[in-house]
Amino acid sequence: MAETGNFVTFVDNRAWEMPLVAMAYAPFNKFFGGGPAFIRAARVFQAFLHILTAIGAASIAFSLFKNKKTALTAMFSMIIYPSLLAYQAMLLSETIFTCLLLWGVALLYLWGADHRKMFVYVTVVLTLSVYAKAVMTALAPILTGARSFVLTNDWKKRMKYVAISCLIFIICMSPWWIRNRLVFGEFVPFTTSASWNLYLGNNPANHTAGIGDIADVDQETMRRIRSLNDEILISEAYMDEAKTYILENKMVFLRNMWLKFKRFWNFTPNYKGEIYSTAFKLYSLSLLLSWGIACPLGLASFLLNARKWRELLPIYILIVYYTFMHVVVIASLRYRLPIEPFFIIMGADCVSRIWGKFRGENLST
Repeated sequence: MAETGNFVTFVDNRAWEMPLVAMAYAPFNKFFGGGPAFIRAARVFQAFLHILTAIGAASIAFSLFKNKKTALTAMFSMIIYPSLLAYQAMLLSETIFTCLLLWGVALLYLWGADHRKMFVYVTVVLTLSVYAKAVMTALAPILTGARSFVLTNDWKKRMKYVAISCLIFIICMSPWWIRNRLVFGEFVPFTTSASWNLYLGNNPANHTAGIGDIADVDQETMRRIRSLNDEILISEAYMDEAKTYILENKMVFLRNMWLKFKRFWNFTPNYKGEIYSTAFKLYSLSLLLSWGIACPLGLASFLLNARKWRELLPIYILIVYYTFMHVVVIASLRYRLPIEPFFIIMGADCVSRIWGKFRGENLST
């Protein structure tokens, strides 16, 4: 994008991914050029985003539990969390997306003291996260509606919030839609890669619910579709193949959903190759020290705070939505990363409770 002014990825695919990540890295590429200098600058940028994400987690924790120690525990845990540290060193979309998602939810919980400003900010920031990763789709108005359950008992006001949120979402997404209309001559709401992901997770060659674009796809079908040499036609062809396979193999589809569910929530690496290598052992240890701690503590806190279900409803929706999306399409530990901070936040409350019991302190201080 920095070189040509056009957003193009892979082989002339012009809407394979959402544009925000390319836009974020384009200035670094323009200023530093390619090579090590660009990588260093981008990693520094990612590191700042990582810290900003941790501050967003602290904001959510304080909004939920009104406890400074819980907020500080959430922030510190986010900063040292191995999986987040690993991905913030890579030039992938996860760090940018997770930062925007966390701050969108943080603003969602700050919404209340200043309804108008925060309400607009929530939808704008959550829509920006869609520009980083299309997986959010139109979830922003749903989260706004979920938050309104705490702010008002009036259903008309709740629906008004949802309607206005939808309008803001449409306004914010319209530049991408207009651009795609001009490029393709038709409406492309998000990306053309969504159909490929659906096909990758649902085709005759994928017996293990894997995500390998060689072992887990039918190569002959893939070659035939790619020979169409048109991004929209390729996207439609992948979608048709996936839908046909799902409708003709409903029980296999349900079995694969269960396999993807296990992959998505796994505590050990899904990739089992070279299990005795040092890299694999370190990866397994990092998962044990991150998700192996955050998940059980987070689940315990969800149970302890069951009565606060209205407050926690947006987080519940996010977790269920993400899980459902990925068990239908493709699942991996990487795709789970954006929802792990919410388990860290909830786990921080659990740690504060344990520490408070140990010290004989009042949790509300």
